[in-house]
Amino acid sequence: MSEVEKNAGLAVAVKGYEGNTRKRLLFTGGGGAGSEALARLLGERYEVHFADADNDAKPCSISSARWHRIPFASAPTFIEELRRLCLDHEVDVLIPGVDEELLPIALGRDRMACEVLLPSVMFISTHIDKLTSNSLLHSHGLPAPQTEPLREHRNIPFPCIVKPRQGRGSRGVAIVNSKQELQAHLVLSRRPPDEFIVQELLQGQEYTVMMAADRTGRLRAVVPVKVGIKRGITLRAETDSDEAVIAACGAIHAADPVPGCYNIQLVKTEAGEVKPFEINPRISTTACLALAAGVDFVDIYCGGKGGEKYAEGGLLTFREGLGLRRSWHNEFVE
Repeated sequence: MSEVEKNAGLAVAVKGYEGNTRKRLLFTGGGGAGSEALARLLGERYEVHFADADNDAKPCSISSARWHRIPFASAPTFIEELRRLCLDHEVDVLIPGVDEELLPIALGRDRMACEVLLPSVMFISTHIDKLTSNSLLHSHGLPAPQTEPLREHRNIPFPCIVKPRQGRGSRGVAIVNSKQELQAHLVLSRRPPDEFIVQELLQGQEYTVMMAADRTGRLRAVVPVKVGIKRGITLRAETDSDEAVIAACGAIHAADPVPGCYNIQLVKTEAGEVKPFEINPRISTTACLALAAGVDFVDIYCGGKGGEKYAEGGLLTFREGLGLRRSWHNEFVE
């Protein structure tokens, strides 16, 4: 048994979708916490490449031949250079992982000459704005925390959450206990009030959930990950097939069925309510845990079979209680 099978339990043949030709994948945001595991878990079935604007962010386990530098998403040449990279390396599937890149790539999808594993432009533009995302959930009659623009803060009691309308990695997010603390947070952030929302503070168990659909938007997998320790990214977690969480996430997808892979962050309250507080229209750093638990989101998107087992509801089964324990590697470079 290979190391991938031992560590991940991926009961799939080491082959591509057409004969023995392996598909080539390119992940952006290659310096992220999950890249090492993605390379290790996917490396026997696919040829896996990574790209990042920070050339020094390369994990030491990823070879230089599979590492590529790209411009920041704000650069005028971003799409053209990314397109050229995909052409030069004959990439089959591009998998963006950085919020700032999502809309430019989605809008330039037709120019990429490869598959782009992303939801629709409308889905991305809706959910990268946390206020618009929350409003959409409420409009569909789905449970979600009470949320207001900071300037219209009236009804949400303290303590509450203050966070940027757009952002990632818990940047600019704080629990505030009073109006004075809220104002102090604004002063320290050096950002205008219009860029912030105030949100109900939820008490309960946090989950980060991988949603994986095929090209037609059919939902094929929901993998709830129970968060143990989180410091911007999830450091300790385990898979958990909580029926209420799976049902709530299924209802969110049913209200807006899109292709690709995305992430839902939610809290299951002490009363048993499931309330999503963020929807990230991309893979998350815990996608590697879902992969290790037996759910290949690339295969799902591309329509592969892979001998997977489906539950009664038509969703892929996964290994429950599989833990993620992140630690650090210290690399010394001349």
